[in-house]
Amino acid sequence: MKLRSSVSTAGTFLFVAAVMAMLVGQQLGQPILLGFVVTGSMSPTLEAGDGFVAIPPALAGDVEQGDVITFDARELEGGGLTTHRVVEETDEGYITRGDANPFTDQDGPEPPVQESQIAAVAWRFGGDLVVVPHLGTVALALQGVAAALIGILIGVPGVDAVADGNVGRLMIGAGVLLLLFSFVSDLVRGERRTGGERSRARGGSMRASTVLAVILLLILVPATASMVVPSGMNEVTIVSSQSPSSAPTVIERGGNQTLEYNVTNNGYIPLVAIIEPASTGVDVGETTHVVRRGESAGTTATLSAPEETGVYYRAIAERQYIGILPLSVIVALHKIHPWVAIAVIDAVIAATVTVIFALAIGFEPLRFRDANRDITLSGTVRRKIRRWL
Repeated sequence: MKLRSSVSTAGTFLFVAAVMAMLVGQQLGQPILLGFVVTGSMSPTLEAGDGFVAIPPALAGDVEQGDVITFDARELEGGGLTTHRVVEETDEGYITRGDANPFTDQDGPEPPVQESQIAAVAWRFGGDLVVVPHLGTVALALQGVAAALIGILIGVPGVDAVADGNVGRLMIGAGVLLLLFSFVSDLVRGERRTGGERSRARGGSMRASTVLAVILLLILVPATASMVVPSGMNEVTIVSSQSPSSAPTVIERGGNQTLEYNVTNNGYIPLVAIIEPASTGVDVGETTHVVRRGESAGTTATLSAPEETGVYYRAIAERQYIGILPLSVIVALHKIHPWVAIAVIDAVIAATVTVIFALAIGFEPLRFRDANRDITLSGTVRRKIRRWL
């Protein structure tokens, strides 16, 4: 019975973690572990609401014709994450198309997809795409519930300021989902108690692990946000012109233009900034910088124009990390994938906080006195409802 309960708890935790990963990845524009589609453009391979296993490009290897990729579209449906199949590779980028569409994305306003735009590659096993039916439908339903609760919470004075922007909403959304999960778990545990048993304790207690989990949440969410929010792709639209121009983004065909690129640390902890080319026609001077508190670091980015005139896109990738590990370690983890570096840094922070917590407080239940009996949250809610009725 104990084993069965542990397996059930582990399964529930994995499900909640998977859904949280999908929702957070959707908001950040970077699928985490799993992705899903919301339209039928990939039918019959992926129907609307189906999920798939999202592999980071660095781990998936070279993108080839036939791969299904998730990329940050510039023009399709107003821009944003799009999951389509690669049908051709050209010098200017990848040509993509939804399996249900008669024309490629590049037959319309969408330019060829650059490596820097690819957020994930859908996992194929034995040549076939691994599909998780209706997973996206479940995720969107939970997202709707969380959005409704966030809307209610934002109406509370003071919370609206905290929720300003995507990061604040993500923090509140994570809190709402964790609260729901805690409430349901508490309700299930309460129902499993033997009938007629009541605690006679006049004091209350709280598990130390629960307190530690809350502390870790309050530390890791802002820490992760501080690395994710400033990072990303900086796109520059250049014009390859017949003649020279004083405008920095209008470049004579076959020529180049050098721009200054600066990073400033307004925080208290040193940060590591890695700036790299993210498209063809870009060359970055010094790519790795350690920026101390209140300091700035700069480099140069040289943009090249092709021989043919026209409008072209150039991209520079910037990643920022909390500098708590040796520079060589952060660079090595970054080369595997930026999310690997973020995960390891978060793990080091979590391990450090856990050790300090264990030494200072320990893991014995934290007890406190209360005039009321020790009852669960769900029990309190049920008692209030019975009084109203």
